[in-house]
Amino acid sequence: MAQYTYDEEGYNFHYFLISVLSICLVPTTIHSIYSLVKSKSKKSKDVCQCQPCQNERKNAKSMQKSTVKKLLTSPKFLFLIIGWVAVVLLTMEVAKAEYKSVTWDPYEVLGVKEGSSLADIKKTFKKLSLVYHPDKAKAGSERENEERFIDITKAYKVLTDDDTRKNYEEFGHPDGKQSFTMGVALPKRLVEGNGVYLLIFYALAFGLGLPYFMARWWYRSRRLTKDKILNKTMSIFVKGLKENNGVRDIIDLLAGAIEFEEQAEVRPGEEKALKAINASISEELENRFGEKFDRLDQSVPAYRRKARTLIYAYLLRIDVQTKGNQLLYKDQKFIIDKSVHLIQGLLQIATVKQWLGCACALMELQQCLLQANFPGDASIKELPHVSNTLLRRYYRNRKVHVKTIQQLTAMNEDDRKNFLQPLSGPEYLDVMDVAARIPQLNVQKAVFKVIGDKIVTTGAIITFILKLKNGTVVSVETADNEEDDEEEEDVETKNKKSLPMAHTPYYPGEKKPCWWIFLGDPKVNRILVAPKKVTDIVDEQTIKVPFPGPPEPGLYTFSLYVKSDTYVGTDIVQDIKLKVHDPADLPDETPVDDSISEPEDDSIAGQMKIMREQGFATALAGGASKNPKAEDDDSSSSEDEAGYVTESDSD
Repeated sequence: MAQYTYDEEGYNFHYFLISVLSICLVPTTIHSIYSLVKSKSKKSKDVCQCQPCQNERKNAKSMQKSTVKKLLTSPKFLFLIIGWVAVVLLTMEVAKAEYKSVTWDPYEVLGVKEGSSLADIKKTFKKLSLVYHPDKAKAGSERENEERFIDITKAYKVLTDDDTRKNYEEFGHPDGKQSFTMGVALPKRLVEGNGVYLLIFYALAFGLGLPYFMARWWYRSRRLTKDKILNKTMSIFVKGLKENNGVRDIIDLLAGAIEFEEQAEVRPGEEKALKAINASISEELENRFGEKFDRLDQSVPAYRRKARTLIYAYLLRIDVQTKGNQLLYKDQKFIIDKSVHLIQGLLQIATVKQWLGCACALMELQQCLLQANFPGDASIKELPHVSNTLLRRYYRNRKVHVKTIQQLTAMNEDDRKNFLQPLSGPEYLDVMDVAARIPQLNVQKAVFKVIGDKIVTTGAIITFILKLKNGTVVSVETADNEEDDEEEEDVETKNKKSLPMAHTPYYPGEKKPCWWIFLGDPKVNRILVAPKKVTDIVDEQTIKVPFPGPPEPGLYTFSLYVKSDTYVGTDIVQDIKLKVHDPADLPDETPVDDSISEPEDDSIAGQMKIMREQGFATALAGGASKNPKAEDDDSSSSEDEAGYVTESDSD
């Protein structure tokens, strides 16, 4: 019957616990340290220092716990502390423990080699007996000498008895073949008498716990797309997004996202506050734009009505905190932040279906969400301290209205100060700093090119080369300059400068400015070249977009779109023409002169020349003969024997 030996000393069990804890603790600790370092590195970014942006950052910081506080108050931190303390204690136990070897070797005990003679064994035993005999032990070492003497005597008896010695050499034990034993890397007290509890623990940990966490992870991963949008939400977007959707239709569609139902549901008592906000929205739309606000009836889910109301209130800059409560304000920040993310999913749908108008509306809505600017409102309101009151005061008795940042920067100093007269000195500096911070891109070069050809032909892979400059452009290049090709190839790698973070005084987070670049045809409302996103256009940057050319020759007029994902009123829409030629218009290729000097007949080049001129048969026959008759004889014989036809025969 099999016997079990237990880890009474606890060595293996301790090693097992240290390994399991280390597998869990090391990656968790690394992730926690990375999160802390990442949170600190974010603070050092070049953020906007205007007063509204600083106030928004302070407000967001007061509403959210810091990363350090989150970590210290989380169960994960408690697990890390307890886990590492346990690892240290177990390591100390293992370090202090003395490992006793289980293997007993009589040769090693006596200090003789295997196969030693009986005389040598007896001689060694007598010497050791004189040293370790209990009667000759020194004071204080009696017990050690006694144990050592017993071990020596046992080894001597094993090696001097023929049968016992044979058993040891054959089976590794003096008593012969032993029963099969199995080791359990657990202390005996945990197994015997407590087997039921141990089985219950294993059943809970591996039978229920592990499958539960695996199923939970699988369910969560299956719920989301690769862009971290719920599959149910994407299903709603696919069914609800239409080609002719405008900004208002997109807002209604965004409000139906399942994320808002799960994380921003309507709490008891919020209906009254939402009704007050709806009244303010209706009043603002009527007074500022002459539009009516269509309120949703009770048949629409409450979470959808709430999300829609909070989005409109944000775009119209209605203070939710005064009309609602702090929880409603937090929900609004969450909804706006999530809406910017959800727009990426809607944009994917519009891009796949090549809906130009719908895609542009989505991009413009993202600009409005980041700047808290209602669609169609003056883009100059992106600047800090520029309010409706300031604009109405300036517009009074004036025919020319300042609506864009470009108009403001183009004004002379006196007119600009007159326009911003109500502002204090620091506020005026805020306005000018932010106006200089917002990139103003212009097209410096826009050409179509086919690599290796001077003209664009049907079916060719066309490379659209676009050079954008942040600032004023004197002239736009529309013709390809081959001398700049090498420079343009490395321009993206050379441009290592980075743009500062965007001015977003109402958006709950930091954002780096980016741009979508694509080609479209407004006449048929189609995207011709899918949007490509670029960033960090500090001075100038060249962007190359390859796409397949039109199937028919002719003159095509496209529209180039450079749309910001952050700022309102900085987009570029410019017509650009593409002339496509028939492949027959390509110039004839210049023949390449590959002639070389006459090689020697005995050289490899000479043999290759013979093979080209006279065929393989003559070359295999030993080369060209100076005697024409011999050459003819060789040719005819080679034709008869090998079946090769040479050039001379064909002549």
